[in-house]
Formats: sequence, C-alpha cells, structure tokens
Amino acid sequence: MENSSKITQSRFFDVLNFNKTGVITYLMSHSFRIHYNHGLLKAIKLSKELNCPLQIILFKQPEANQRNNDFFKDGIKGFKGFLSKFTENIFYFEEPSKNFYEILKNSSLVIKDRAYLFEHLVVEKAIEEFLFYNSISFTLVESNVVVPVISASNKEEYSARTIRPKIKLQIDYYNDYIDFKAPYFHYEQVAREILDNFIESKLSYYDQRNDPSNNYTSNLSAYLKYGFISPLYIYNKVLKSNKANSDLFIEELIIRRELSYNFVFYNKKYYDFNHITYDWAYQSMNIHVNDKREYIYTIDDYINFKTHDIYFNTAMKEMVILGRMHGYMRMYWAKKIIEWSRDYNEAYQIIIYLNNYYFIDGFTPNGYCGVAWVFGKHDRAWKDRDIFGKIRYMNQAGLKRKFNIDDYVLNIEALTK
Repeated sequence: MENSSKITQSRFFDVLNFNKTGVITYLMSHSFRIHYNHGLLKAIKLSKELNCPLQIILFKQPEANQRNNDFFKDGIKGFKGFLSKFTENIFYFEEPSKNFYEILKNSSLVIKDRAYLFEHLVVEKAIEEFLFYNSISFTLVESNVVVPVISASNKEEYSARTIRPKIKLQIDYYNDYIDFKAPYFHYEQVAREILDNFIESKLSYYDQRNDPSNNYTSNLSAYLKYGFISPLYIYNKVLKSNKANSDLFIEELIIRRELSYNFVFYNKKYYDFNHITYDWAYQSMNIHVNDKREYIYTIDDYINFKTHDIYFNTAMKEMVILGRMHGYMRMYWAKKIIEWSRDYNEAYQIIIYLNNYYFIDGFTPNGYCGVAWVFGKHDRAWKDRDIFGKIRYMNQAGLKRKFNIDDYVLNIEALTK
C-alpha cells in the first residue's frame, strides 16, 4: 500500500519504542477521511503486522459557530459504518473527558494528527502528558500538508519567495502514498467531486481567480480545513490533468498554504497582534495611529451590513449568510476594517473574530496568516499614505478598475435572498 519505512521517517515524529502487545490507537483529530490518511493507514498496518487490536477515536473540539459544527458533523455522518471495515472499536469525543482518557489508557501506541493552533495544542499537550505518565508511546503525523512543516524549514520563513524552493525540493520525496479500496466519509466523497468539477470546468480559467464576478476558485478550503480531502491527493489529481494554470493552483495549494502552517508553527504568538508582522509595518502603523478616520464602524454595523460601502456590505452578506467570501474580497474586506477602526489592534481583533466565527473555513493557519498579511506579513512596504502608512492599501476604485464588481453584487444578492 505504501513504503512504510519511508513514511515512518518522513511523516511521523516522536516515535518511541512501544509494547507490542495492547491496542493501537489512531486519534483522528484533523484528518477526517479514510483515503490519503497517513495516520489511519499506519495504524491499520501496525495492527495487522503486530496482531494487535485497533481502535479509532474521532476527536473534534467544537467551534463557536454552530453552522461550522453542523458542517463538520454532516461531513462525518455514518462514520462508524465506514470505519467498521477496519475495526469495531470506534469512538467519538468533543472534549478530553474521563471516558476519553480511559479509552486511551488501553493503548500501547497512540498515533495522532498534528495540531497547529494554540487551542488545539493545549489539548494535544494534555494528551501527551497523560500518555507519558501512563508509559504509552505517542507519535504525531502530518497528513494535511504535502511537506511536513519541520521538514520544509527549521524557522519562520520571511515570505513565499524564501520557502518556495525548500518545499519544491521535497515535494517528490513526500509524494509517498498509494491509495487503497475503501469507503469514503460523506464529505470526503463530496470534496472529491468538487475537485473533479474544478479541474474539468474551472482550472483552465484559474488565472482569472481574483475576479469576484466569476467563480473560478476551487471551493475546497472548508473541506481542507476539516481534513475531508488531502492536499497531496489534490496535488496529484491536478498534476495529472495537465490543464492550463495547474502551476498557479499548486502555488496556492502548497506554497502559500504551507507558508501559513510555517507561520503558526514557528511563531508561537501568531495570534497576538504585537507579534504578527514586521518591524517596518509596526513602525509605519505607529506613525499613523492618530490619523483621522472618516468612518468608524462596529461589529454590529458590519454583521448588519450598515456601512456606506456596497461592496463591503455585499462581502459581509456572503460571509454571514453563506459562510464564505471570495478570496479577493477577503483582502478588501479586511483592509476596510483597518481603515474604519479606531486603531490597528482593534481592527485586528475584529477581523480575527469575524474570520473565525463566520467563515466555515475560518479558524485555520490560513486564516491567521491571511489576517497577518493585511498588516504587512509576507508582503512588502508600499507608498506611504494616511492610516495605512506603508501597508498595502485597497479601495473601491481598484475593484471597479479591475473587475465587473457590480456583477459580484448581483450574484451575491441572488444567492442570499
């Protein structure tokens, strides 16, 4: 099924010698899929090779927005039936309860999807300490990036330019999975169908992806967030298609996306406004912190679509009602909040709150990195101007100059009626 020695060396970390009698546990916490799931595959192989029982624990911490929780639960519905091909010992938890730890305690080895965000890392650390105290071996697997973060770089990278050659050098080495016949989770199958449609109908037009009046984006971000689909699987399907613009899509899927994982992994304060961007950006903001703001809006104004900007209000409708927003409009949306807030820290807090709460694909490394970008992270200094200083500026004139932006308004109005 795959080169097990290579996968052990390349995607698994902190492997310890373990008692070969007892239960092999796969803790499915971020890769909620059966196919292209290195952790699940390794657990199955070890269970067979060592003649040990296998148990699978699905563990998903709930989010603040019930819509996101419903999306996730719909994606895994029927999971016990799908996973029964491998074992009857299947469990689901939303918090590390007493019963959760009792089930873990039966293990001789626990394999878990690596966490990246602070809230998930707190729980991962507690699990690790419990297993260590009970002399249970523990290993983490990275199956939601193509090149594992530690392998890609040993530091926080400055930009896509600096991380790109490091990742490209290793993609072929980490293209290490051969799939097997098995059922699919509900949204695992849906995600594959969305990918097939994207490759067939949209990939050739991906160079026009920034136009909000068109729909040439992949619409896969929410499925990637929950691990319903593997970026490695996507990469291979796109590469095999030989379609125009495949290189542009792969740049977004691997280089840009995995730059965000690098950001939250190595920047331990990635969520703290005072540590998200560069000195030049902070210096520029400090110079302009007292610049006059023509408009000051609140979160209530935003979520009730009460600003003077029709394009911003339309983007907010897409977010609040549909749980998504076109990628280019996300940049515009965040830039406007900077312009309409009392100070930069307030703007950051508002953007992060809205991003993490309303977007189905929010609360991810991509989300935090994207918000940091609007404050200059992974970008360059621009011409100095009021409020923004040397941080990149966006306005209505740019939308009108580049796109048929009123078509975007009409499209969203039709979808949100």
